[in-house]
Amino acid sequence: MEDKHREMLVKRLTPMHLYKLTPKTNCKDCGFETCLAFSTQVIVGQADLDRCPYLDQDAIQPIKDQLAVQQAAGIGIKREGFEKALQFLRGEILKWDFGAIAESLGAEFSELGGVRTLRFSYFGETVSVSQEDILLESGDSLGPYDKILLYNYAIGGARDPSGKWVGMETLPNSVSKIKSLRAHCEGPLAERFAGRMSRLPEAISGIGRSIELKDEQVDFAAEFPILPRLSIRVLWWDEDASEGFAARAKFLFDRKVLDTLDLESLLFTCEQLTDRLLEAAR
Repeated sequence: MEDKHREMLVKRLTPMHLYKLTPKTNCKDCGFETCLAFSTQVIVGQADLDRCPYLDQDAIQPIKDQLAVQQAAGIGIKREGFEKALQFLRGEILKWDFGAIAESLGAEFSELGGVRTLRFSYFGETVSVSQEDILLESGDSLGPYDKILLYNYAIGGARDPSGKWVGMETLPNSVSKIKSLRAHCEGPLAERFAGRMSRLPEAISGIGRSIELKDEQVDFAAEFPILPRLSIRVLWWDEDASEGFAARAKFLFDRKVLDTLDLESLLFTCEQLTDRLLEAAR
C-alpha cells in the first residue's frame, strides 16, 4: 500500500498539468481571475473541472478519473503539495546569510526587528523575500508557483550570466520540457504576431526591450529582464505565405541559466512571460 501511495505521489496531477489543458486566456468564465488560479483550485478540491466551459469533456474524462482517485487519497487537498514545497524552501533559505548572497542576486538586504529581507525585481515589480513569506510590494498577491520560483532563485545566490545565448534544446535534461515550451510559448507567440510584427514594439513595452542581433537574421528580437540575474530573449520570424513559411518564435537563455534557476522554474517563467505578451497583444 505504501508503494502504491508513493507511485501516486510521483505521478500525481499538478496545477501545471491542468493549466496546459485550459485555453490560457484568463477569460474568468470559470469564476477565477486566471487559468492558473482555476487549475490550482481544482487540484486542491476547491473547484470542479467542469467550471471551465472550453475543455473537451471527452478528452478530460481520464484526467477527472485520475483526479478523483488522487483526491480520495488525500494527495493535493488543501494545497498540500505547494505548502510542503514552500515549507521545505523556507527551511532551506534559513541556512543562508542574506547579507552575503544579496549582491549575487542583484538584491537589497535589510534587517528590521530581527526579520531579514531581500528586495529585488521580478517581472518589473519589487518583491520582498523573507523566511516567513514572499510579497509583492505593490500589495498584489503572488501565486504559489511564483513563490517557489523566487525561493529557488534566492537560495544560495545567483550566478553571473555567461553572455552566450542558447535554445532550451542545448540545456541538459531538457528533452521533456522542449515540447511544452514549443506548444505553450513559442507556438502561441508565433501565431499571435504572424503578419502583425509591427505590433511587437507596443506589446513588449514595459515588459522588455527590442534588441539588434548581428549574427541572426530575424524579423524582431526582444530581451526581457525577469529577475536581476535572469533575462530571456525571444526571436520572431514572420510568416511568408508565398514561400510557404509559417511564423516562428524562439526562446533563448544564457548558457549557464541552470546555475541560477532549475529547469521547471525556467519553463514556468517562460509561460508567465508568454501570458503577459499575449495579454498585451489583446
